[in-house]
Amino acid sequence: MENKNKSSSIKKSSKPVRAKRVRRAPDNPVVASINRMYHKSAPMLIGEALLFVAAAAVLFIKPVLVLTVFTYIIGAALLIFGLYRMMSGFVATNDNAGGIDVVFGLINIVLGLLFVVYPSGSLVSVAYIFVVLFFFKALRVLIFSINLARARYGHYWIILAAGLLLFALAVALFFFPLGTFIAMTYYLALLLLVYAVADVYMFISLKRLREFVED
Repeated sequence: MENKNKSSSIKKSSKPVRAKRVRRAPDNPVVASINRMYHKSAPMLIGEALLFVAAAAVLFIKPVLVLTVFTYIIGAALLIFGLYRMMSGFVATNDNAGGIDVVFGLINIVLGLLFVVYPSGSLVSVAYIFVVLFFFKALRVLIFSINLARARYGHYWIILAAGLLLFALAVALFFFPLGTFIAMTYYLALLLLVYAVADVYMFISLKRLREFVED
């Protein structure tokens, strides 16, 4: 009797156990989507980070050269736009409109030549134009913040701080035009470095997510 029970238990245990079918990672649509996103985004994130770091290095090492190249680009754009306006004026059927286009084209060409021939002086002139614009903008913001303070608006101090910042920037541009532009290039370089760090962080997060779903 015991032998029969043992033999029956052996027969029962010898039956093949059907294993649960596990879905492989490549067949999982979520894993496939994350892998596809990783392969598309990873090279772009790394390339963009390297580009930002290279641009920031150039801005840190050669700020004056960058400003000079930027001035040449502005001058070339003004020359091209001035020639286009002059050509539009010569072919215009309306004499008044054509004359206005020719005058504005000549003005743009003269400004473009000044930017190309005298980059430093043109940059200082642009700085003084920004001084006037910043002064008027700061005055408007300060008046607006004072009106908000009279109306007992709680966040008027934020607008007041923005107005004071614009006023300080206008004063700095007035006394140190080239130095302020160089400081702006350093600020732009720091901003590019922040973007580069953000790209690297996104790449690491995406890589960890890929490894997590594949495990």
